Amino acid sequence: MSESEKKKIISNKNRHTSRDSTAKSLSGRAATISRHKDSADVKQPTILLKNKEVPSDEVSITKKVPKESKEAEYLMGATPTKEPPEVAPPIVKQMKKSMKLIEEGVINIDHLQDYLQENRDFIVVGVVGTQGVGKSTILNLLAETKVSEQVKEARFKSQTESMRDSYSDDSILPNKDKDEVGFIHNVETVEDIENSVNATHGINIYVSPNRVIFLDCQPILSLAVLDRLIENENKRSSLVGDFVPVENSGEIQGLQLTGFLMSVCHVLLVVQDWFFDSNVIRFVQTAEMLKPTISNPEDEYCEHSPHLIMVHNRAQMSDFTPAKFKVMQRAYELLFQKTKMHFQSNLGLASGRVLNTFNAENCGNPVNLYLIPEILPDSETVAGKVLKGHPPLEDLVKKLKANIYGATKSSLTHVQLTEKTWVVYCNKVWETVKKSPFFVEYTKLMP
Repeated sequence: MSESEKKKIISNKNRHTSRDSTAKSLSGRAATISRHKDSADVKQPTILLKNKEVPSDEVSITKKVPKESKEAEYLMGATPTKEPPEVAPPIVKQMKKSMKLIEEGVINIDHLQDYLQENRDFIVVGVVGTQGVGKSTILNLLAETKVSEQVKEARFKSQTESMRDSYSDDSILPNKDKDEVGFIHNVETVEDIENSVNATHGINIYVSPNRVIFLDCQPILSLAVLDRLIENENKRSSLVGDFVPVENSGEIQGLQLTGFLMSVCHVLLVVQDWFFDSNVIRFVQTAEMLKPTISNPEDEYCEHSPHLIMVHNRAQMSDFTPAKFKVMQRAYELLFQKTKMHFQSNLGLASGRVLNTFNAENCGNPVNLYLIPEILPDSETVAGKVLKGHPPLEDLVKKLKANIYGATKSSLTHVQLTEKTWVVYCNKVWETVKKSPFFVEYTKLMP
């Protein structure tokens, strides 16, 4: 091969090599351009910046400050969060008059739900006593915000007048609704006593605005109750059972209601109008003996005993002397020395907080004994002047109310109850009392 042919072959190879490199560079440049074009269509990722580190002491402060506090968020430099809209609390109705809890031996709690709250800070006060001693009147005074002159004038009018006619007289209560004066519980009139008719049947309930539940019971050892049971044979059998004799049905029903109050009340008032009725003392002790023990689903028994306060209504001047009061206290101390109820819990008149002369030094060991003076229908008493020998009625009622509200509340069950769960517990207690065989067995021992 000649030299010229070799040069021509080498030049052709160089030309093809340069063409291949140029083609490769063009294809690489086109691929780069298409790659940039495709990447332009892709969304760029968001770059998150790391927050500034907070010192350990500031972190502890942040943990202690609640998220709901707008002031804390503002101080920490955070953007205040939008709070959810506030939900209005349910409206709780206020009772203007007492309602039925137990009537004709049947307990009804459905109509009470609108008047009760999910509140644990409440106290239950019950009252028992014979007919016409002033049970409903004392509860009305305790339920009053203030014992005003209008209330006293309407309540303690002359006993010789018909109280029903006096209530219809608008001149007694000018510019004021009669229900607002304090007639929360029905009181007996002179006509009721003359006709042997009791004003309260079963147990009435009233829930005050300051969350105190008052239970007003029908009279115990009452001929009016017995007469009503004898007239209604069907009601008598449904109330106390077929195995109770007719002559004992009134007392057995009273024992059942009293045992029920001892199981559901924090404070039990026993009202008398003279010192002292031995039948009432025997009745209270019998009710405590026959009161059944309430159990829960876990088979745990809870023995509850309320505070017992003996209230003497219509007390005379001589009853407010330390010597007479000492004799009364000593008698009750001996009568209730074996009771499981709290009878020496410093809720009486001799605690030293009501009258300076009524203390342990002058009156002996204090028991829960309280005196409410007799209000005479003369003009000086109705006008509210201080009676000689004892403080005015307003002060005594105020002190009694303070003693009741300040009493230590023992637990009714093994769990803490609210107002709504309390009425459910009442239903359970009443069914247990009605089914208890103790009351039927007790009738065999009665004369």
